[in-house]
Amino acid sequence: MLHRITSQFKKETCPYCFDYFHIKDTPFRCSSVSKHCPPISDPIYTKIWGDTRPMGRVLAKKNKFSDRFTDSIRCTDCNNESYKRLCPHCHMELPHTTGKYKNHIFAVVGGKDSGKSHYIAVLIEQIKKRIGPNMNLLLTAENDFTVDRYNKDFYDPIFQKGKTIGTTVSATTDQKVQLPMVYSLRFTEDSLFEKNKIKEYMTLVFFDTAGEDLNSEDSISAVNKYIYRSDGIILLIDPLQLMSVRNRLPDDTPMPVKMSETGDILTRITRLIEKSNKLKPMDKVKIPLAIAFSKFDAVLPLVDSQFQLRASANHDNGFDNGDFEAVNSEMMSLLDKWNGQDIIQLAQTRYEQYGFFGLSALGCNPHDSHQIDTVLPSRIEDPFLWLLANNGLIKKVKHS
Repeated sequence: MLHRITSQFKKETCPYCFDYFHIKDTPFRCSSVSKHCPPISDPIYTKIWGDTRPMGRVLAKKNKFSDRFTDSIRCTDCNNESYKRLCPHCHMELPHTTGKYKNHIFAVVGGKDSGKSHYIAVLIEQIKKRIGPNMNLLLTAENDFTVDRYNKDFYDPIFQKGKTIGTTVSATTDQKVQLPMVYSLRFTEDSLFEKNKIKEYMTLVFFDTAGEDLNSEDSISAVNKYIYRSDGIILLIDPLQLMSVRNRLPDDTPMPVKMSETGDILTRITRLIEKSNKLKPMDKVKIPLAIAFSKFDAVLPLVDSQFQLRASANHDNGFDNGDFEAVNSEMMSLLDKWNGQDIIQLAQTRYEQYGFFGLSALGCNPHDSHQIDTVLPSRIEDPFLWLLANNGLIKKVKHS
């Protein structure tokens, strides 16, 4: 009972609007379909999400002390008992484990054409089909929106049609983009008496923001609250945006349009976190930062043939920390050669935990027709598993 009471006062983060709240302050939504309790409009939900559909009425808790700690509430109109707990700020239905397990928000960010959408699409598929079974992880969608959006905008283009994903629309113009995809991740183990026993559970949030939403501090602060409320950041950088890399590669290498300097986004993100979390000048950011260079297949001609980066990591029994230490060192040496010392220095001086990674979501350069022959991801799970390990959710191991 004591745990139940104390959990009501613990600060939670909504996985949809990313505002803080306490469980004791959450309303519920009537789930009845009775004609005695017809759906009505919800002004708060409509204002935040732009959805005008009528829905079950919002049920506020009474002021009685005992009502503040309930897991359900009974509708006074239809007498139906509802377990649909809502965020008090945006009225989105919260995962049923809210207050019992922590919501872990991992922010995947990067400039325009850095490969964020492809990374998210392939990572989710790899967790379901390969990483999950090997590491006893089970990833499932929390709601129909997540299922529908992932299938339509991520899975179908790549894995059904063999096409690249189109450019992500800015969250300032498309409210659908403002709604993140929410998953549950169950960590299981076999015990003496039970197979696949759940030992840990987390809510995992993927929010695919448009590259242009990171082009200024104003746009970052307007739509990217999830960055400074996150438990880990994966910053994707296209190495082909580095002039030193472009100049070293063969002339026939397909090149993207040159965007802004790669270090600018990291600088803006860092300032956003420091201002929003009111850090003092000498404080370092506590959010683990994974700086991942995407499209790494395109720069392999510049990578030493003996580098660990060219091999695959073995994460079956936990996060391979020995492999990470080698890859981190190799990536920093490459960055030094590629005139990326400013990125290294910013990570070292402003973040408590940081790591450098090289990965490829597709494993190939798509044709001019945006056609993908075969998806061959490389090291796509490394930054994600590193964040899990640094949040204490999986163990770190060193393979001999």
